[in-house]
Parts: sequence; structure tokens; C-alpha cells
Amino acid sequence: MRKRTARAKHSGQLAGTRIKIIQVYNHGLRESVTLANAGTMPQPLGGWALVSLRGGRVYPFPDNLILLPEMQVEIHSGQDALGKPPLHLFWTDDQVWNNHGDVAVLFDPDGTEVDRYTYGQGWKQGRAVRHRKRLLRDGDKWNMVDEPVRPSERIKTRRQQSNQLRRLPR
Repeated sequence: MRKRTARAKHSGQLAGTRIKIIQVYNHGLRESVTLANAGTMPQPLGGWALVSLRGGRVYPFPDNLILLPEMQVEIHSGQDALGKPPLHLFWTDDQVWNNHGDVAVLFDPDGTEVDRYTYGQGWKQGRAVRHRKRLLRDGDKWNMVDEPVRPSERIKTRRQQSNQLRRLPR
């Protein structure tokens, strides 16, 4: 008879959860990204990944991490990086986040972009995005690609929005 072993189940964002990147801290030798579960249900983060858009560095979350409602977790990088699980996760001693601006992107196990956080000079602040990303995994390699955007999801320019408002029946 084969012995049964526990295996972590990787899942996308569950109903009742809202996983968000709430901060990227990039000052000096210490860097961190803070995630929070703003929902009402726990979310397992096994199979999820955090990516630096500019540098393409990938942090795969540990299989045993579960983000409870209202819980925050920080992922640390840089020469003074902390590592005190489960709330402070160590990524690398290397500097990951660009000092002039970068985009932190969060992906679920299917490679679907769940959230992004933009900071720095020369980058449009906020969460607006023209192309969502998809994270593909091939063994130990990661590849980020643009996901096709449906016409209904495209961001409209101010002119397109005002033209659309003028066409509405009054």
C-alpha cells in the first residue's frame, strides 16, 4: 500500500479574498514589498509569484504560506533583507527594485496577473495598465508575456471617453 503524503494545493484567488500589493519600499540597502489580504477568507499563496517588471526577477511564494484575512506579509530583498517567516519573507541579498521606478506584479499559480503596484519617477502612478501580463513557467525558467487585451478591457483616452459620453441618449 502506498503511503499518502500531504501536498499543497495551488489555487487562484479564492472567492472572498482580495490580495493586493499595498507598498513597495525601496530606500538604501533595504527593500520590501507588502501584500495584504483585504478579503474575508484565507488565501493559500503556494504557486503564486511576485515579479519586478523592470528587472524580471521572480519570487515564488512558499507552498505553506496562507494569507489570512487582514493579514500582511512583507517580501524582503537587498543587503539588509529580513527573514522572519511567516510575516517577513527573505527573497535575496541582491537589490531587486529599480531606484528610479519599477512595477511590482503579482501572479496566481495559473500565471494570471492579480495585481500590480507602480512607483517612482517616469512611471505613471497607480494601477492603470494597457497590457496585462501573464507569467509562464517552463521548468525552472519564468517568462512574462503580454496578455491580449479584449476591446472591452482597453483603457480609453479622455477623448474617447468624452466622445462616448456625447453619444449617450439624453
